[in-house]
Amino acid sequence: MRKSIVAAYVALSLAMTISPLAKSAEPKGAKLEEAGTVSGVNRTKGVVKELDARKGAVTLAHEAVPTLKWPAMTMTFRISPELAKGIEVGQKVEFEFQNQGAVATVTKIAPTH
Repeated sequence: MRKSIVAAYVALSLAMTISPLAKSAEPKGAKLEEAGTVSGVNRTKGVVKELDARKGAVTLAHEAVPTLKWPAMTMTFRISPELAKGIEVGQKVEFEFQNQGAVATVTKIAPTH
């Protein structure tokens, strides 16, 4: 009888411990998506600070990105050599990018006036 009570207590304790974890996993995933760790198209404007087309990197001082709830900042993005053609340091640009985790990749970029 005592083993049954102990087993029931352990089972109940585990259920109470696991249940909140399972419930909290869903909102965290939703927050991650809202924070932009899931790929999607994002648009903003910025200024080219550095460009290394051979390495596939462009550093942009960009405006806020509302879709990701990011403030304005300077960061480095991946960029294909094809997209980097015609882009110069100091140039103002409009661009689109996809963000996945810690990797942001420019998918469209064009100079602005």
